Amino acid sequence: MGKLKSFQEQIQESVEKGIAAVEEQHKVLAEKSFGYVEKVENEAKSYSIKAVQDMHNEAVGTMYESIRTFNKRLNEYATDLLSKVEKVEDAVEDAAETIEDVVTKKAPAKKPAAKKSPATA
Repeated sequence: MGKLKSFQEQIQESVEKGIAAVEEQHKVLAEKSFGYVEKVENEAKSYSIKAVQDMHNEAVGTMYESIRTFNKRLNEYATDLLSKVEKVEDAVEDAAETIEDVVTKKAPAKKPAAKKSPATA
């Protein structure tokens, strides 16, 4: 049970790190977007709304690609983890079957000891 708890904690920690990474990327993206808006406001003639939208969409695409990469890595980790758990389960099942076979196997029937006839003198 200790290993499963450890795996659960590792998965939880990985997800927590992923959430933190997404949050940080979202803040970075928002900062870029507001920076573009500020530039547009200050230099309206040099930026079109289309250019700002294109820059925003590129930043969004980059952020979500990072999230997809994280999801792929998490999936690989979970698959590896489940594979290890399945191996343990298989080993436990095999051991249980072996024990059951040993316990239920009947000992060979003993032949009754030959009776000695009284010696006649």
